[in-house]
Amino acid sequence: MSRIAASALSQRGPTRPVRLTALFFIGLMAGCTADPEAIQAQALQAASQWFTQASAWQVEDSVEPPACHAFGLVKFPDADCTDMATHAGRLDNASRTIASVKLRDCFGQGSAEVCGEFAEIWFDSKTEDGVGIREGMVLKRDNEQFRMYWYRSDTLFTELTRQAERAEANTEVGRLAASQERLEAAYTQIVERDPGVYTYPPCIDARVSSAVMVGELMAMSNVTVQALDQRAEQCSKDLCLALVGKRIAALCL
Repeated sequence: MSRIAASALSQRGPTRPVRLTALFFIGLMAGCTADPEAIQAQALQAASQWFTQASAWQVEDSVEPPACHAFGLVKFPDADCTDMATHAGRLDNASRTIASVKLRDCFGQGSAEVCGEFAEIWFDSKTEDGVGIREGMVLKRDNEQFRMYWYRSDTLFTELTRQAERAEANTEVGRLAASQERLEAAYTQIVERDPGVYTYPPCIDARVSSAVMVGELMAMSNVTVQALDQRAEQCSKDLCLALVGKRIAALCL
């Protein structure tokens, strides 16, 4: 059993780290009353059970992963239930101490906000190597039962940040590749019409700006070797062609 802490239930303000040993006894004594301390005890009991199952799932193939609230997964799709259970299960279950417990009427912001009965709990925990980790959990209470709605930890935040950065990089690479394909298609048409244009290659991943552009934008039908030769006389570097919308820009790079 984890040692999450119990005296935090009666604290008003910053809670001090305490262990979870007496938590289940408090929950049993509280019964089904609507008292806030009893509801906090119920939330902590649900959190303890979820963490215990996450830890057991990491080492026992026969153990099912802990469940997550379906609506929480819809509102916060950046991490699925497997992600959350995996990161929680890798931490030392016995090291968890409560940093804060708060009952909330709503959770989330903007389109992700949902109102109801929530408990937000933050823990100070450790990895198996003894490295300190902060982790937080939000549980939603439906029909007098709490279910894990949202979980994040330092390690999970780091992983989600890396995933977002990779997705952004892939999106940018895809955008540049598509832009380059359009330029090459336009360039092929121009060269087929006027083979002499082949002397001036298409630009590779170049940013179009007034500082490097020679002359005005040209319609594709107006791009000839004579027109480019005139622009090349104004360029002390290499002249290449870029696509801006449906027009061609001559860049001096």
